[in-house]
Amino acid sequence: MSRWCLLGTVIMFLWLMAPVVKCSWYAFRDTPLSEADPTLNPSKTDVNRVEQSQGFGTQLTTAVQGCYRKTPLLGQEDWKTYLLLALAGATMLTWGLDRWQSRRGKSFES
Repeated sequence: MSRWCLLGTVIMFLWLMAPVVKCSWYAFRDTPLSEADPTLNPSKTDVNRVEQSQGFGTQLTTAVQGCYRKTPLLGQEDWKTYLLLALAGATMLTWGLDRWQSRRGKSFES
């Protein structure tokens, strides 16, 4: 039982984090070459790309923080939050009961 609850917890976590990942992906996806500004000469385009890539780590963390502020893990629809918390609680409860039973020499699995 604890394994199924843990699987459900992981799935709900991934489902609730999907909007943050999607937003972050769109924020840092490379612009295709076909959409580059034709009025710029190639050397200026390359200089701009080099300047933009200098602080990539900082830009990435800033964008991820902004995306998370927009759709936080526990700030989405109430039923999703409650389901995640219930599955996490059930995982801990069933894992604890199984540990308790195994210390007594019995197991729920048998």
